[in-house]
Amino acid sequence: MDIDWTRHIVIALISTVAVFTLTTWGSKGSPEKQGWRSIRPGGTYAVAIIGGLLFTLFLAYMWLFVGSNRPDAESQMRILFWLIIAFGGGTLITIFQYGQVRRTGIRWRGDVLFWRGKGGTELSRKVSEAVALRKAFMGPVFIVFGDGNETVSDRLYPDDGIDQS
Repeated sequence: MDIDWTRHIVIALISTVAVFTLTTWGSKGSPEKQGWRSIRPGGTYAVAIIGGLLFTLFLAYMWLFVGSNRPDAESQMRILFWLIIAFGGGTLITIFQYGQVRRTGIRWRGDVLFWRGKGGTELSRKVSEAVALRKAFMGPVFIVFGDGNETVSDRLYPDDGIDQS
């Protein structure tokens, strides 16, 4: 009985990288922030970014090295090119949103909410001062306060990104 070990080794390597990535992204906060609750990007981002990158690279490989021998190959390759642009653009948008949530660094303890505003300045408000939640089209949820300040929250499964350190 001859077993092709290549397939099993590739599956094991991909699984190892996936578990390492998810556990690294899901690690606890620094010790000085113990007792704080925070909103961090959830695992949905990891799946979207890694999956988007892999699929875009796969499509690019097909476009660059495989091609098509069919009579309508030119139109197929044009469609494939636009698929590469669409999936690559979607992945870049996801990476931008991931970075936006990480940079904001929303955390709270009790009734006080802290976050990093523009320029990295630390801002804080009481949760009771929030007057509205505003959702941007295809974007995150903003928490709006009475004095005009606002902060951005994760729109992709916020319960998935809540960490109680």
